[in-house]
Amino acid sequence: MFGPLYSTAIFLLVLSDQISKMIAENFLSTVSLKPILPFINFVLVHNYGAAYGIFQNQKVFLIIVSSLVIFFCFYFRHSLAPSKLSRIGLSFLIAGAIGNLIDRCVYGYVIDFIHTPLVPVFNFADAFIDIGIVFLLIDLFYSKEKQND
Repeated sequence: MFGPLYSTAIFLLVLSDQISKMIAENFLSTVSLKPILPFINFVLVHNYGAAYGIFQNQKVFLIIVSSLVIFFCFYFRHSLAPSKLSRIGLSFLIAGAIGNLIDRCVYGYVIDFIHTPLVPVFNFADAFIDIGIVFLLIDLFYSKEKQND
């Protein structure tokens, strides 16, 4: 159900997240924006909290929560992800959680570097979590519509 294809995808997503953060840490500044596209800039931010700045300086709590999310996603993967779309979504969600968990455990903060005017600075792992949630929601609504037909 959650075979080698999804495990490989999770590994590659985590790897791409960690490589992008390593590049950001080595080549970006915390004081100046580096324009990439008209509405996308790169800037180095050390995030000591969770998404949108909540739970600042709560490293142990965030490590526990991330670990529990990853554990429950793997443990309940068969019931959480019965379809291909939901397995893809769960893979993105797990990869994002692992990517940010690695940062918290290794550095004590999460490395963020993608800046847009619409949302706080984020990273690939954050985007993976958002993509995963969108896939899971689409699957949830799609499966509800199929049941109602």
